[in-house]
Amino acid sequence: MLQTAYSVRGTDLAETFRSTVGRMRVGPHGYVPDMTAPEGPSTGGGVQALQHLRLAPPQPSMPSLVVGHVNSRDGTAELRTLHYVDTMCRERFKQGAPLDPAQYTAFVNAAQAFLGACGMRVSMAGPPSELTERAQGESLYTVPKSGSTAAWVIGLVVMLGALGAAVYWLMLRP
Repeated sequence: MLQTAYSVRGTDLAETFRSTVGRMRVGPHGYVPDMTAPEGPSTGGGVQALQHLRLAPPQPSMPSLVVGHVNSRDGTAELRTLHYVDTMCRERFKQGAPLDPAQYTAFVNAAQAFLGACGMRVSMAGPPSELTERAQGESLYTVPKSGSTAAWVIGLVVMLGALGAAVYWLMLRP
């Protein structure tokens, strides 16, 4: 099937993301980082170029967590802070995000390195103020902080792999 340049670029970016950053597991449940690919052969000249970054659940009964988005047309990416993800989980599922803060930070660092190496301007987003106001008083994060060195080592290895893959991806780009 023929694809437009933006559609090809988005599909390639999603596949490269999955093969690098997607190898990480974000605990304690083992969420898998994923990036959606453009649907269909065209993005309407880049108008529909928005791709979502998410953490896919290891079990179908668990929620999928949207953790950001990428717009290859504009060259921008936005990642959500753990506070944002936690606030959204509390709003939608009435419970905190089932994520380990140290492992989420390692994931965000790897995703930032990958996206930055792909030429994206990456920003971090906190929760919208109306959600923060509603969620005040609730304790954050359902998983206690982990001082695990292994999480940082895994994050560093994945981040370096993501950086290498991103450089490779940039070299293949027209």
